[in-house]
Amino acid sequence: MRFDAPPAPAIDEATAPLAMVRRHSLTALVRDEIGRCIATDQLAPGDKLNEAEWAERLAVSRGPVREAFRVLEQAGLVRNEKHRGAFVRRVSEAEAREVCEVCAALREAACRLLAARIDTARVARLRERLDAMREALAGADGDAFLHARDAFRPTLVASAGNARLQETYAGAVRELRLAVRCAVLESGAMEIAYAGHRALLSALAPRDSDEAARRVRASCEDES
Repeated sequence: MRFDAPPAPAIDEATAPLAMVRRHSLTALVRDEIGRCIATDQLAPGDKLNEAEWAERLAVSRGPVREAFRVLEQAGLVRNEKHRGAFVRRVSEAEAREVCEVCAALREAACRLLAARIDTARVARLRERLDAMREALAGADGDAFLHARDAFRPTLVASAGNARLQETYAGAVRELRLAVRCAVLESGAMEIAYAGHRALLSALAPRDSDEAARRVRASCEDES
């Protein structure tokens, strides 16, 4: 006796795209939350990412979590090891130095673009970040100083008005967060860093692109 296979279920063309959108949205939700935890140091380099735990935590199925792990791996934030699972990627000192060089080159490129279009509003935004650095320096608050410095730099890149450059820079900074955390700056190092950023803004305001680029390179040398 021969049994015919049951017919394949019909695909509802009206709801299939909605299911795909929902799946993509859930994957993005998981990706963004894990990325946020990495950026805020709630997840440290080398931490294991448990698929079931993240699915329960975010009230999603394991499929979007698995896809989010793959997306994060492509972004350089997660590594998947066969038979072991997913881990927050750890960046070596050598890799960190290379990423720092890339960040510096991108900031230099941003300075040259920004110098041609800087205006009062852009100067004011950068001045606000610089003032926060000065206040942290006055209070000898190393954590606050690093926070202010790391706010000045993406503001500088964003002000250049090149979305692709800004996206590339943000990706490099995310990768740099996976390196071993550096010690809080001593007051002398903070003074040097503040002076360098102040000189950078002083060069940008009159649209001196060459001097601004030179200041970026000098600040990287001071931190190396």
